Amino acid sequence: MFELYDIQGPIASIPDPTAVTIGVFDGVHRGHRELLKGVNLVVTLTAHPSFVLGRRQNEYWLDDPEEHLRLLFEAGVKYVAVLPFTREVASLTACEMARLLYEKLNMRSLLLGYDSRFGSKQNDDFDRLPLLADELGFSLQRGEPFLVDGNPISSSRIRESLLQGTVEETATLLGRPYSITGAVLHGRGVGHTIGFATANIDLSQTRKMLPKEGVYAVRIGHQIGMANFGPVPTFGVSKSLFEVHLLDFHGDLYGETVTVEFIRRLRDIVRFGTVEALQFQLQQDLKTCREL
Repeated sequence: MFELYDIQGPIASIPDPTAVTIGVFDGVHRGHRELLKGVNLVVTLTAHPSFVLGRRQNEYWLDDPEEHLRLLFEAGVKYVAVLPFTREVASLTACEMARLLYEKLNMRSLLLGYDSRFGSKQNDDFDRLPLLADELGFSLQRGEPFLVDGNPISSSRIRESLLQGTVEETATLLGRPYSITGAVLHGRGVGHTIGFATANIDLSQTRKMLPKEGVYAVRIGHQIGMANFGPVPTFGVSKSLFEVHLLDFHGDLYGETVTVEFIRRLRDIVRFGTVEALQFQLQQDLKTCREL
């Protein structure tokens, strides 16, 4: 049922007594990391329960699978147990799940988020967890909310900031810039002709939520750049593209896999009446990026 990992990779079993927390931990944001300080094993789900149970139509994540594991270990946990979340797993009651954690993962302490619940809602026995803890001999604790600007950090709050394009707020809530990883593909080649060569980033392999369309200041490694995420109406392109121009960069990125960090949203995408007007605006965008 559980796929077990330590920082070196897959393992067969958990040898130590464990302090456990369980959840999706989408994005491993600052609130998650504060909670994870109190455990040495995190049980993370492979799917959002609301998506599996049909309460959400789309499943957009704040991290990719490999990134998710890396972030959990960077948060300081010793072990990660990945739980494939299916309708069968969703049917388990809270006490049935806690008993599995006790028997399979050597759990001796269960730490819950400040507002977290788990287990079947149809057969809800979540409130009986303290009785089970006494029966089996594990401790049961609940964490405190981690506040920013007086409100708890949550994955839904981060998604809302991405929908608004406020990627600076996203970075504050995550504790790091929001990023997208993809391979650099051959694009249309138009950028070269107007003095702004771009790397066309393939988004087809990411499961991550995309920010609001617009022009952004971004970073790839130590290189600052500006990105157009969305259509290119001046050239009649209605398809959403992710094109990045790196400042003072003269190398070749074709075929490379790069991670693009979003720094600030600069403006909306607009259709310019002439190529010269677009070039002028791009020069202004470039100046703003250099000032960051």
